[in-house]
Amino acid sequence: MKKIIIIGLFLLILGCKKDETLINDGTVIWRPDPVALIGNDQIQLNWLNYSIFNMILLPYTYVDPDNFEIYVSTGTTDNFTKLIELKNDGKYSYKIENLANGQSYYFYVVSKKKRYASLISDTIMAVPNQKTNTENLITVNNSHSVTSVTLASKINKIAYVDKFYAWNGGSNCCMAVSVLISNLDGTDSKLLDINSFEPCWSPNSDKIVFRSENGETNRENGMPSQIALFDYETKTITKLTSGTAFNYAPVFSENGNLILYQSNKTSQNKNLTNIWMINLKTSETTQITDIANTNLTGAGRPNWIDNEKFLFHGVGRDYKYQIYESSVNDKQVSQLFVSGWNDYSPSISPDNKKIAFISDRSGSKQIWLYSLENKSLKQLTGFSEDEYVDASWNRIEWIDNLYILFTFNDNKLMKLKTE
Repeated sequence: MKKIIIIGLFLLILGCKKDETLINDGTVIWRPDPVALIGNDQIQLNWLNYSIFNMILLPYTYVDPDNFEIYVSTGTTDNFTKLIELKNDGKYSYKIENLANGQSYYFYVVSKKKRYASLISDTIMAVPNQKTNTENLITVNNSHSVTSVTLASKINKIAYVDKFYAWNGGSNCCMAVSVLISNLDGTDSKLLDINSFEPCWSPNSDKIVFRSENGETNRENGMPSQIALFDYETKTITKLTSGTAFNYAPVFSENGNLILYQSNKTSQNKNLTNIWMINLKTSETTQITDIANTNLTGAGRPNWIDNEKFLFHGVGRDYKYQIYESSVNDKQVSQLFVSGWNDYSPSISPDNKKIAFISDRSGSKQIWLYSLENKSLKQLTGFSEDEYVDASWNRIEWIDNLYILFTFNDNKLMKLKTE
């Protein structure tokens, strides 16, 4: 009897070891891709990874995990504990309630299945809040867009980009990305120019600086783009740059005399860009940043703090976008705050106390607010799944010290109260 028991235990051990061997049949479980939706004292996590539906040319087949573990840390990324383990019910969602508004929470999700290697998601950050006053000023249908919006406060006009502007040029022609000018509600829309991008009104609301590809010749590495100036009164357009460089994202200084922009003028690679400046009084062009002396591979989307200092987002060697500060005088570059996520397109409030920017730290690109006084972060958007902010096309513009303009989904112009 004792011999039989020993033999049985031995076989059981062998069987357990065999069962614990990882499956190697060309199947894998999928990695969670968490996104946080915020609310009043609550956060909802959704983690379905939609890339599993793209099976083209993949050398493996996805199978569903059996369980998911959710881990949370409050106020820091240094103290994660398991919040809950859930069986896979096919919903891939979990709501955490009774949280503190304004408190930062960090999450990651682990997918598990017997005899498969567990997979850990990226860490995301969310800050629950009450939704502030938000007004939808313009909504256009999907055959048009309203994005890269800039405000002329003195004449109550906006300039914006329609990525699908079309006109009758015969033979089913034509369509082009274009800059238009309209009232704040979208009425009385008039074309500024086709093949144009990234408009910015002057402080006196009498000029618009923008990026233009109109009249340029396509080259091996793409279509060069120039910085151009539109006079609202005379309706004339003057190109401020020339040549084969790629020039982007121009912005006026507070006094209207200087323009910062992004350019690859010193590189053949159009992604290796620096910040440059045009003096409208002297027509002098000056390079401000030199990424060769930094750990950055690109500098872009400048935004003035005053007539000397400015913010921009820089691309690190890890391909992460971070927010930096510099000056047209000393030209030194310093990182504003360290982030483990991508942070884009900073815009400072008129009183220089708050910075609105786009970040993917919640798992999707949303608008965030950074307080320069207490160094705190506040999440302004991300209350529902249909709130998406396009970091490539969007522009955040302050109306005053309280309200900002930006666009959702490239087709909704929003006015949002930040406090």
